[in-house]
Amino acid sequence: MAADTDELVIRRNFNCSKRILFEAWSQPSIMAKWLFARREDFCEATVNNSFTVGGSYSIIMHLPSNDVRLFGEYTDITRYNRIAFTWSSPVIRNSLVELAFQELSPNRSRLTLTHTLFPSEEIRGQHNEGWQACLDNLELRVLSNMSAMDELRAIAGD
Repeated sequence: MAADTDELVIRRNFNCSKRILFEAWSQPSIMAKWLFARREDFCEATVNNSFTVGGSYSIIMHLPSNDVRLFGEYTDITRYNRIAFTWSSPVIRNSLVELAFQELSPNRSRLTLTHTLFPSEEIRGQHNEGWQACLDNLELRVLSNMSAMDELRAIAGD
């Protein structure tokens, strides 16, 4: 299989409804709390988005040595079920990220993140590490945080 078609697939279960999990990916104020590819030296990201098909987003990860800008466009949004968007950064252009949200039980859901169109195995590996750290941060900094969860419950109507 060619490097540019290799998929990165991450499946992760979370202790929340799929509505809450979906909203954690749609609200810039919540995204800023967890969408950061480091577990240590955490600093909230700067996130802006127009959460609609054809709308754009930008994420600035504030690292100790510099800032890293990520950006793209939403290509599909099916409320509480699916989000797809292009993904560009200093090391990759116009890759594709697809998120699928599945309800396992009233307070348990599964996220399947599929990221494709990598220029190399090395870049794919870097993104695997980054996404795993982001999802760890989502669990620790949002889904385990009472005030962040209250904000998400209000948005999601849970």
